[in-house]
Amino acid sequence: MTDFDALTPEALRARGSMKWNRRGPEVLPMWVAEMDYPLAEPVAEAIDAVVARQGFGYAEVDDRVPRAFADFAERRLGMSVNPEWTTVVPHVLAGIEVAIDVFTPKDAGVVVTTPAYMHFLEIPGLTGRQAVDVPLLETPGAQTVDEQWHLDLDGIERAFAEGARSLILCQPYNPVGKVFSREELAALARIVAKYDGWVISDEIHAPLTMPGIRHIAYASVDETAASHCVTVTSASKSFSIPGLPCATVTLHTQQAHQRFIEGAHPDHLYGATTLGMEANIAAFTHGDEWLDEVRAAIWANTLRLKEFVDAELPGVEYLPGQATYLAWLDLRQTGLGDDPGSWLAEHGKVWLNSGADFGANGAGFARLNLATTTAILEDGLGRIKGALDAR
Repeated sequence: MTDFDALTPEALRARGSMKWNRRGPEVLPMWVAEMDYPLAEPVAEAIDAVVARQGFGYAEVDDRVPRAFADFAERRLGMSVNPEWTTVVPHVLAGIEVAIDVFTPKDAGVVVTTPAYMHFLEIPGLTGRQAVDVPLLETPGAQTVDEQWHLDLDGIERAFAEGARSLILCQPYNPVGKVFSREELAALARIVAKYDGWVISDEIHAPLTMPGIRHIAYASVDETAASHCVTVTSASKSFSIPGLPCATVTLHTQQAHQRFIEGAHPDHLYGATTLGMEANIAAFTHGDEWLDEVRAAIWANTLRLKEFVDAELPGVEYLPGQATYLAWLDLRQTGLGDDPGSWLAEHGKVWLNSGADFGANGAGFARLNLATTTAILEDGLGRIKGALDAR
C-alpha cells in the first residue's frame, strides 16, 4: 500500500515543480492540477530503466503507447480503442490544437463551454479561429454536481448554426467535476452531426472517477458520436506525470484517422519523450492498484472537504465532484467579489485557482486541488477558515 501522507511541504518543494515553487514557502499551494503523492512504483521503475540505459536521444515513436492505452481503456474505461487509429503526440493541448486545425475550416468558430479549463479559451486563437463561449447551465439549489451543471444544448446549437464547427468537450469536466450522462452526450452528438461538426473530447481525467461513478467516453455513446469524435488523453493527470510529455489522439473511424494523419504536419505531432512514453506504458499496463489507492485517498479528502465546508465555512458552498481531484468552491455569498482565490492567497496564504480564469461565469468561484496529504488539506482548510473569520 502506498503511503499517500508520506510527503511534507519541504519534500514537495524539493521536487522543484512549478506548483510548489512559483510562490514563497509562506503560501500553501493548492492550485494547479498536479498530485502531491508518491509516484506509482511501476512508473518509477520504468523511468529508472530509461535513466539506466541513458535513453535521452530523439524518441522513437512506435505502437506500444497506443496498444497500452487501448488495453487500459477497455479494462478501466469501458471504451473501445483501435491502436491503429491512435497517434502519439506531445501533450493533450497539442492534440486538441492539431485536431481543430485538421478538421475545421479556418473561419469556423470553436465552442468552449465555460467554466472551462483555462487553456481551452486560448487554443482556438492559436489556430486562427474564434472561441465561442457557451456557458454551462447552472441549476440553483441543486443537491449534487450532476444536477447543478448541464450543457446548454440550445446555446450550442445556436453556435453551430452561426458557423461553429467544433466543440472542445472536457469529460469528466474540469473544473466542476461532472461526468455527463449518456443521454446528455447523445443529445450533443445529434446537434454536432446535424452541422457536420466535430467534438474534440479531452478525457484526461477519465480514470479518476469517484465511488459508484462510471466514465462515459463520448465515442462510446453511439455510432453518431464516434463518427465525429476526436479523443485526446494521457496518463499524465491520473498518474501525476505532467512533466513527462506524452499523450494520444484517437479517432474512431478509418476515414477520420486517415484525414488526421494526412492533414497534420509531422512537426506538430512529434515531441513525446522517451521518458513520457515509457511512463505512460507502465501506468496503463501496471498502474491499476496504485490508481485504485489514489482514488480512495482523493475520495476521503473529498468527504473531509464537504464536511468542513458545511460545518465551518458559512457562505461557502461545495458539491463533491463525480470525478477529478479538483474541487469547485462557490464563494459568491462570502462578499469576496469576483476573485476570491486571489483574496485567499493574500489574506490566508493559501493558493487556489481563481474561478474567473475559467471564464466569466467562474467569477466568485475558486478551484482547490484535493490530491494532497491529510495534513496539507487540513492546513489549507484552516487557512481558509482563519482568513474568512478574520475579515
